[in-house]
Formats: sequence, C-alpha cells, structure tokens
Amino acid sequence: MTRLLDLGLPAYLIQSNLIGIIAQRLVRRICNYCREPFEISVEHLAEMGVHLDREGSIELYQGTGCHRCRGTGYLGREGIFEVLPYTEAIRRLTTSDTNVDALSRTAREEGMITLRDNAIQKLLDGITTYQEVIRVTWEEFSLTD
Repeated sequence: MTRLLDLGLPAYLIQSNLIGIIAQRLVRRICNYCREPFEISVEHLAEMGVHLDREGSIELYQGTGCHRCRGTGYLGREGIFEVLPYTEAIRRLTTSDTNVDALSRTAREEGMITLRDNAIQKLLDGITTYQEVIRVTWEEFSLTD
C-alpha cells in the first residue's frame, strides 16, 4: 500500500479499488528421499531469529543429501505467502501520510498472515528447514516488526 502511495497513486483510488495484498517468496523443500528428523531446542531457534510459542525441544526435519537432490538435501520449491485482506479498518488508515506502524498493528489485528508466520508453519509441517525460514523471511520483510 505504501509503495502504491509512493508511486503517486491517490489514496482515494487505492481505497476504492484494492481488495487485498499478497506477497510471496519461494523456500526450498526438504528432499523426501533423504529427509530425516532431528531435535533442536526452541531456545536455540529463538537465538537465530525463529520464535515459537513453545518451550523445550522440537522435532524438525533436514535433508542429508542423496543422488536425487545432488547432495543438497533440498528438492523443489514451496511457496510461502503473506496475505493482507483490505478491510474497512485498513482502508481508513490509507491516506497520503499513512503511518506504517499503525498499519502493521491493524493488519495483524485484522488477521494478516505474514511471510514469517507462513514459513514457520511450513517448517513445523516438515516441508522446509529453519535455515530457509531465516534466509527467505528476514525480519525486514515482515510488516509486524
């Protein structure tokens, strides 16, 4: 939204035509042929920037490398998405001098799913690794930080 305003689009055009905003990135998928579980402490993940609402250890997955993935441990890609529904509350905040902090707070309250949230869910589902979550969703990309 702020990019549209920066490009010179009048706020009233954005307010009357926008229905939502979607951002996407690709993370590498763990190879299904050499995938294996391992345990890592939630505290260790938090030190690296991946915060979970849990304590203790958690079981994640990694690829060890095989001939199918050419020794990388990854095979294919998976999309992660950030979805911002353009609600009435966010519409009211869309002005020529939009406050990004207020917009971020309201977006989260209105149900926005961030790239980081979606990537962490893929991590917990065993689709990608914490290294990919960190690489693709550095804190700058998140509207909520």
